[in-house]
Amino acid sequence: MDIIKEYQMDGRRVKQLVKQLERSLGNWDYQLAVSNSQDETQTRDFLIHPFFETVLGYSRIVDFSHEIIADVGTKRGRKVDIAITLGANKPLIAVECKKATATLSDNHFRQLNEYCRNLPSVRVGILTNGIEYRFYTQNQKENNNLYEQPFFVFNLNDYATADLETLALFNKSTFEMEAIIEEAEEVYFVNNFDDALFQMLSEPSEKVLKEIFTLMGGKRSNEAILLQIKDLINSSSLKVALDKIMAAESKSANSGIVTTNEELKAYNVVKTILAMSSKVKNQDLDRIGYRDMKHQFTILVDDNQKKKICSLILKERVKIIEIAGVRFDLDDVSIGSLTGLKKQLTESAISCLVD
Repeated sequence: MDIIKEYQMDGRRVKQLVKQLERSLGNWDYQLAVSNSQDETQTRDFLIHPFFETVLGYSRIVDFSHEIIADVGTKRGRKVDIAITLGANKPLIAVECKKATATLSDNHFRQLNEYCRNLPSVRVGILTNGIEYRFYTQNQKENNNLYEQPFFVFNLNDYATADLETLALFNKSTFEMEAIIEEAEEVYFVNNFDDALFQMLSEPSEKVLKEIFTLMGGKRSNEAILLQIKDLINSSSLKVALDKIMAAESKSANSGIVTTNEELKAYNVVKTILAMSSKVKNQDLDRIGYRDMKHQFTILVDDNQKKKICSLILKERVKIIEIAGVRFDLDDVSIGSLTGLKKQLTESAISCLVD
C-alpha cells in the first residue's frame, strides 16, 4: 500500500524510526488511557495528546494549538480541536477529535472536511477517536475538499510494521509535507486506476470513440459510426489488445519502466513457491502475472490490481515485500529468504484466485 521515499529516509533510518515507534507504543499503557476516556476532553488529554507528543515527538507548546478558528457557514467562532503548526504561523494539519467510545462516521468526516476547506494552509486532515487515526489529504481538483477515503489508517489495537513505516512520515524529526502529499497521491492514484480504466472502457465517452475512429484511419465520424465502434469495445477485443500490449512490453521498456533482473527473479521465486503448494492448482499458475510500476513491483492474479498477491520494493538499501497489508524486510529475493513467507504468500494467492 505506502512507499518510503529514498530522498527522505534511507533503509537504516526507516528501521531506526520503526524501532523508536515500537518502543514508544510498547511503553505506553494506552489501554489504561482508553478506560479513562469517557468524553472528548479526556480522550484528547489521555490518548490524542500523548500520541502526538510521546509517539511522534511533537511539542504541545510549539507544534500544535487548540485556538485556531475555522468558521463553517453561518456558524462563527468554530475552532479546530487540534491544529498542528510545527512552529509555523499557520496550521498544516487539522485534527478532528471524538471520544474514545465513538465510532468514526461519515458525519465526523464531513465536519473535518469543512474545517480543512476553510483553512487554506491545511493540507492534511486527521479524524480520530484516540484509538483509530484516519489520515486524509486535499483533492486539489475538488475545491480543496478532502478525498473521501483516507490514504492511511493507523489503529492502536491493530498495526503492523508497514503501518509504522508510514506513520514514520509524520514523525517530527523527519516530517516533510511534500513527501506526505506525494505518498498520499500515489496511494489514491493506484487505488483509483482500475476503476477509472473500467469506467472509461465500459462507458466510453464520445471523445474516446472519436479518438479510436481517428486511429483507425477515419476522416469524418457520425453517430452511427461511433455506435459501431462502441459495440466493438468488448471483452474479446480488449483481450486481443492486451495480448498485443504484453508482446510489446516483452520487447522493449517503452514506458520508461525497466523490469530488473531482481524483480523477475522475485516473481519466479514466488511463483515457484506457489507451484510447490498442493493448494494451488497448475491451471491457476497461468493466471498469476506481474505489473511493474514506477515505485513498486506487484505480483497479481488475472492482471487485476485488486487481486494482489504481494508487492515488492527492491532498492539497493531497502528490500521489502508486502503481503495482505503486512510488510516484511528482506535480505535478498532468494528462495531461502522468501520460503519463510510461504504460508502468507499461499494464503494471499488462494484468496485472490477464488475471488
